[in-house]
Amino acid sequence: MKAIIVHSVSKNQRSLSIAKMMEGDLYRIEHVKRVYKSYFIQLLVYGYYTVSNKKVGLKPLNIDFQKYDEIYLISPVWAGRVNAYMRQFLKDNPFKNKKVHVIASCEGGYKDYFNSMKPLIDPSNQIVEETIYVKEERIK
Repeated sequence: MKAIIVHSVSKNQRSLSIAKMMEGDLYRIEHVKRVYKSYFIQLLVYGYYTVSNKKVGLKPLNIDFQKYDEIYLISPVWAGRVNAYMRQFLKDNPFKNKKVHVIASCEGGYKDYFNSMKPLIDPSNQIVEETIYVKEERIK
């Protein structure tokens, strides 16, 4: 079975659109605090949380990881790396011995995304896919 874990807050919801193309149980990472609607404010605030490695509040997700053999992690790239909310989710919800698909969406800069994700995933897991969508086009 597959668990699809997604974080998506932009007006385009690209990461969520990608997640909905997949078959499996969909789980959505949600913020405890309100979500800023302004793209500019999102860049400033969420970019700051990401770059500064600030702890962020998440609504609880009750996922029984034992049910799944594959985990899909789908999120937008912020400041070239894994965003603060996916990072926090992975720190709070470790899982082991899974096949992991890492999928990102962005407008362009994703240079450090996959490298910033790897330390957050337990080494017992096998990363079987690293995919990036730039402006809705799959490029890797």
